[in-house]
Parts: sequence; structure tokens; C-alpha cells
Amino acid sequence: MEFLRVKPRLYQQSRDAIWLDLHISHQLLKAHLDQTTDGASRKKLFISDSVNWIASLMKDAPNSSLLDLGCGPGLYAEKLALKGYAITGIDFSAASITYALASAKKKKLTIQYFLGNYVDYDFATASYDCVLLIYCDLGVFSPAARKQLFRKIYQLLKPGGLFIFDVFTSKYYQSFGDSTAWEIEVGGFWSRKKCLHLQKNQHYVNTNTYLESHYLIYPNHYKEFFIWDTVFTPTELKNELHQIGFSSSTVFGDVAGASYDEASTTFCLVVQK
Repeated sequence: MEFLRVKPRLYQQSRDAIWLDLHISHQLLKAHLDQTTDGASRKKLFISDSVNWIASLMKDAPNSSLLDLGCGPGLYAEKLALKGYAITGIDFSAASITYALASAKKKKLTIQYFLGNYVDYDFATASYDCVLLIYCDLGVFSPAARKQLFRKIYQLLKPGGLFIFDVFTSKYYQSFGDSTAWEIEVGGFWSRKKCLHLQKNQHYVNTNTYLESHYLIYPNHYKEFFIWDTVFTPTELKNELHQIGFSSSTVFGDVAGASYDEASTTFCLVVQK
């Protein structure tokens, strides 16, 4: 149990990944589809507003292609496909991609889905008019990995293409404090089998990074899941993106085009290659 006493290094990867755990990945799929919470995906009404706003930023729908990074079960992809865009989605979760493929087939929608980690996935010579990274996924990456992803997205975009993404701000975590908790888990979100579930929340002092650690202790083994999140200001990310080569950027309060102010818990950047 010594591992419980050692604070993980900043951005250290956990032994296990929630997207690859068979039980948790199916629980996450349920959360994506749950309309009573915004836990994994935002609710349908927001997604509809978001898709309409994204479409307002685009040109010539029948001739435009979009790449949805971390597409989940295809909630955005399907609505964008119905508007006439050529959609490609990629996600690390086999459960989500299996659902997305079946749903698209049932609705007779032409959407290309890939199973894989979009950070290192080889898209070959593909290029897109727009790349989406929605629901604050960017915060999980270390600064080096984030810059690597920015460079990859820049290469995937056509000249004049748009990169649209959102992140959390420090306001989202203003009530977050270091804490520990435990419970016996069986048949819940984290585990089908009975185990001791330990959770630790930690803010890394002098950084804008937060860690939610989950340990599942079984009689003969344990599982470990780290959920990192870094928060940003618009200026920080604009500077990084401009260094990569993006030409312009506009800030909004969310991915439905709301106005941004200092009280916003999220912001969205629309940047152009």
C-alpha cells in the first residue's frame, strides 16, 4: 500500500486508463447518453445549440470536412452529418466507437469513425476544414503533449481551417480542495466486483493543475486511475497557438458562442490556420 503515500509526479500517467477498462468504459458510455447530467457529455439541447453555432462559423457545408477528436458515441458527429458535413470521429473507447458505428448505420448516416488515441493516430494525408476538441479534453495533457497535439492539429487543417475547443478556467475549481475519501464499491461506476475505492483530490501548488486519483483495492491486486486537469487563461493558449503558426483567435464563453467574462467557468477558442 506504499503507493498511496506517494504523491504522483506532475502529469504522471496512471497504471490503468478509464477508457480501456471494460467496466468503466461502458459506464462512461451510459454517462454520455444520460440526459439528467452533464457528467460525460453535455445535454442534447446544449449540443444542438453548439452544433448550430459551429455551423454558423463554417462555409459551404456540402464541401466542408470536420474532424471530431474524442468524439465519444457520436453526439456531435451525427448532428453535424445531418447538416451535410463530411464527418470523421476518433475516440479511445471501444464501447463509444461501437455505439457510434451502430447508431450511424441505423440512422443511415455516412460518418467515418476510428478507434484510437488521437494524439498519436496516423491520419495519413487527410486534411480538414475544421477540427473539434470539445468538453475540455485539453486539460489532461502535459505542456509538451499539448504542444505536440497543437502541431498535429495545425498539420491536419487546410489553409484557413478552424480549430474549435473549450477548456475550464480557474473559476471551475474555486471550491476544489485537497481531500480524501473512501467507500466500499460494488456494481457501481468504478467497479462491478466488490472493492475498496479510495479517492484523493489534489491541487498542485503554484500550478494551475488538479488531480483526481482513484484507487480500487481488491484482495490480490489494485487499479489506479489519474484524472489530470489543467486550467488556462485565453492569453496563455492564444500565445501557444500563435507560436505554432495559427493566424488568429477569438474567445467565447463556451462552444455554443456565449460571451466570455472573468466569471466564466469555461472558455472556447476559435483559431484559424
